[in-house]
Amino acid sequence: MDRDRFAGLATGFGAARVVVLGDLMLDRYVAGPADRVSPEAPVPVVRVDREWDAVGGAANVAANVRALGAGCDVVGVLGRDAPGGVVEEALEGLGAGCRCVRDGSRATTVKTRVLARGQQVVRIDREDPAPVPASVAELLAARIDAVLPGADALVVADYDKGALTPPLIRHVLAAAAAGSVPVVVDPKRRNFFAYGGGTVFKPNRAELEAAFGEAALPGDGCWLEAARVRAGCEHLLLTLGAAGMVLASPGRSPRRVAARARSVYDVSGAGDTVAAVVAVALAAGARLAEAVEAAAVAAAAGVAKVGVATVSPQEIAAGLTGRTPDAAGPDAEVAEASNPAPGIRNST
Repeated sequence: MDRDRFAGLATGFGAARVVVLGDLMLDRYVAGPADRVSPEAPVPVVRVDREWDAVGGAANVAANVRALGAGCDVVGVLGRDAPGGVVEEALEGLGAGCRCVRDGSRATTVKTRVLARGQQVVRIDREDPAPVPASVAELLAARIDAVLPGADALVVADYDKGALTPPLIRHVLAAAAAGSVPVVVDPKRRNFFAYGGGTVFKPNRAELEAAFGEAALPGDGCWLEAARVRAGCEHLLLTLGAAGMVLASPGRSPRRVAARARSVYDVSGAGDTVAAVVAVALAAGARLAEAVEAAAVAAAAGVAKVGVATVSPQEIAAGLTGRTPDAAGPDAEVAEASNPAPGIRNST
């Protein structure tokens, strides 16, 4: 796909609307220099000089959808706590419709990353991964029923944090099928085999191998077709990290898409970017192979930034042509890596 073809597709991004359903999170960052080792343990001492918050999980998928210019409605669960309020406020600030259920019985998932010299030193997770009660799942189903009509694509972002239960998944997939809405699924282990009927099923290699209990064979077309059938999806998009991605579709030879990253600062959120770009591109009329190629370029731009980040259409176009966006100078990559993504509350 060349720049002109992508530019034509991108003109339709603003008219597209994507619904995102999944586990919502708050990503917290604590950053500073680390120039000595602690006398108490063999760990670096980070002298904090910056802190900021960003939306994570399914909320980051929504942030990426909005960064591409598409409309977005978000459905998920947040606790009745301060982190939940931060996520809700950030989503509204991004212009996403926040159709979230606030559940006082559980805490909002918070991931705190400590960074030094642009690299992650440690991550601290606060979460309640237990499945939501049936009453909350029913509220989520009602929210989906309210926003799915007229949508151009649905992303289901499952992080095993409890928002997605098998009955809810069945309800959502049936509603999407009834409305002819393509579904992009980013699965995790707990519900891996619950997404039969999804349009694009996007596990990474480790997730697929853990679910299947065997080594993946991404270079074997017969194995990929068997894996697609076993997952019950229309298309299998297997992400392979530095080795790129491979797309398996019925009746066609597998399509391998090489990784585009020139430098990797942080892989956090790369899967969110891929899911968002595939969904928005499909919503705008792209062929699936084109959507996957654009997603590979977007993922490369995203991992070249520190922390969970979004990617613009201009960055994707630049990656397709091998050129840097007009607004970017020679230090643009470093400058972007030091800046948080849109929708973030900063503090120093």
